[in-house]
Amino acid sequence: MKTPSKTSAKEARIENVYRLEGRVPIAKAIPFGLQHMLAMFVANVAPLIIISSVAVYQGEAFTAIETARLLQNCMLIAGIGTLLQLYPIWKIGSGLPVVMGISFTFLAACLATASQDYGIMVGAIIVGGCFEGVLGLTAKYWRKIISPIVSACVVVSIGLSILNVGVSSFGSSSAYPLGSWQNLLVATITLAAALIFHTTLKGVAKQLYVLLGMVVGYVVSIFFGMVDFAAMGGRHDPRTRRHRHAAAVRVQAAVPARRHSFVLPRVHRLRR
Repeated sequence: MKTPSKTSAKEARIENVYRLEGRVPIAKAIPFGLQHMLAMFVANVAPLIIISSVAVYQGEAFTAIETARLLQNCMLIAGIGTLLQLYPIWKIGSGLPVVMGISFTFLAACLATASQDYGIMVGAIIVGGCFEGVLGLTAKYWRKIISPIVSACVVVSIGLSILNVGVSSFGSSSAYPLGSWQNLLVATITLAAALIFHTTLKGVAKQLYVLLGMVVGYVVSIFFGMVDFAAMGGRHDPRTRRHRHAAAVRVQAAVPARRHSFVLPRVHRLRR
């Protein structure tokens, strides 16, 4: 005989959004999924952009192409980690819908090592990843040693170390300098809209306050000229397509750059 909880989990109901095996109506699942994707995508991309802005390799700073490829590679690995969480292999994975991604926990250490040399940061990540994997597999033996006070101090220290990231993101954009009144106004409107939606709306709409606040902020940023549609329009221009194809042929024929690493795909630079 089926229990009421299992029966309700198989039915498409909005309450199942809080159940592991629950089915959510497609009309409700799409906005919830979009909100979750937008919220976690920024957190995944932001640390990489910050690291790429200070990282050097053999004395040379990262180019825009290398930064873009680094973002693609890390998002791919984040997707593989998410699948391992959903479908565990041996003792790797929790069997829960945990979205894996880049963590701000090690951002301060990565900035310190990447500013010296990107290879140093990669080596530190490999060693730290092996050590963290061993800790994860043996957590039942040392978990009692770590008290809640110690965990709280670590979390507070991490928050304080990346406080400047949130402040700079609040007051910066690609169209205006850091701290300009346009950036602060758009950020304030976005935050206020999200809080208003959270306090005034009811039911399902109240749980989508993050998505609604981001929509309001996006619309406001358009009026301030912070959104550039030129690149999107250029994709449909045949002349732009021919120009990009010719540029791609020239890049493939160019001599490869001397600087590359085993982490980043090889980048070919154009000779003028």
